[in-house]
Amino acid sequence: MSNEAKLRDYLKRATADLREARQQTRELEEKAHEPIAIVGMGCRYPGGVRSPEDLWQLVAEGRDAISGLPEGRGWDLDGSYAPAGEQVQDRDRDGDARDAGAIPTRNGGFLHDADLFDAGFFGVSPREAEAMDPQQRL
Repeated sequence: MSNEAKLRDYLKRATADLREARQQTRELEEKAHEPIAIVGMGCRYPGGVRSPEDLWQLVAEGRDAISGLPEGRGWDLDGSYAPAGEQVQDRDRDGDARDAGAIPTRNGGFLHDADLFDAGFFGVSPREAEAMDPQQRL
């Protein structure tokens, strides 16, 4: 095959590649102009945040979303508390000593109504729902 024939084949392939790239570019540009429809938004965060509006309000006001430990979850709130530095048995991931299952604080970012989960609605058996961590249900 002569150099001229090789050059002609190369130019044909390059032209075909350019056409394909141009088509892909057109498709991407068309997608960029497609309308977007937001049909619903929701969120649940500590501090009583149940909607995007609540979240923006919390941020705008600079409120703190940290609260005391929630009740109604079957936790022994007083028995589980082990202040940091207290003489205890185990060590946590960071090597700090504390009782197994103990928590070093009485506050955190909790969803206080997480225990109101409607297990039947989501097809979760009552026994399975009881074993689930309420914050994981959400």
